[in-house]
Parts: sequence; C-alpha cells; structure tokens
Amino acid sequence: MIALSRRRPASITIFAIAFFGAALPQFIGGLFDIPGQQAYLQKLFSAFDWSREWVIVWRSAWLSIALIPIAMVWLSAVRLARWMVTVMALFKLGAVLMVLPAMLEYGLIQPLVLASTMLDLFAVAMLFTPASNRWFSKEQEADPAIFE
Repeated sequence: MIALSRRRPASITIFAIAFFGAALPQFIGGLFDIPGQQAYLQKLFSAFDWSREWVIVWRSAWLSIALIPIAMVWLSAVRLARWMVTVMALFKLGAVLMVLPAMLEYGLIQPLVLASTMLDLFAVAMLFTPASNRWFSKEQEADPAIFE
C-alpha cells in the first residue's frame, strides 16, 4: 500500500471522481425505479424471489463493486486495476454501441447509461496520462515518513 501522505497526481484523483460519478447515477436511477428493477431482475433471475430489499442490496452491491477499483488505484496504485477498469469500460461501450441503434429507433434513449459510459471512458483516459504512468511505475520515491 502506498503511504497516504504521498501526493496523488490530479489525473488519479480525477479518475476516482469520474469513475465514482459514473457508478452513482446507475445506483440512484435503480433506486428511483425499484419496481422496474424488481421486474427486470425477476425476469433475469427467475429462480430468486426479488423483494424491494433485495433490489436495494443488488444495486448497493454494484456500487460497492465500482468502489473496489477506485481503492485499488487511489490507495495502492495497482496496475492490474488500470487494465481491469479499461476492459470493463470497453465492454460497457461495446454493449451501449450494440443497443444504441435500437434505442434510437424506438426512442428509448437512457441518458443515465450514456452519461455513465462517457464518464467511464473519461476516467479510463485519466489512467493513461503521463502523471498516471508515473503513479503506477515501480520506481517510487521513498516516503520519509516510512522507516524500515
């Protein structure tokens, strides 16, 4: 783990804010439409009886899952997290691009999904700036607050 006293580059902080900002609208949108989420999850996972409480747990779990890579990048500079976030964002972009023609044809544009996807891509771009590359590099300056 990197010492918390070590200064993080602005691009890493912007990544954390943007990635959290991409996950939060999905979470809030799901909570504002619990009956719709419940019907969707019941159709998707019919073997489980979805109550309001389980829908809230499901949406909260997805928000928590988004916080894991943020912690991995911001606290520990785990290089695997950078690639994991990149692959996840590319899959999300691919899924949106696949359904976008149908969304446009039937007028079912979901602004939260599109905004979340754009924020994900922006967050990934922040992970590949020169300052971020230095953040993820193995050669880190020694923290004077840590004694061996």
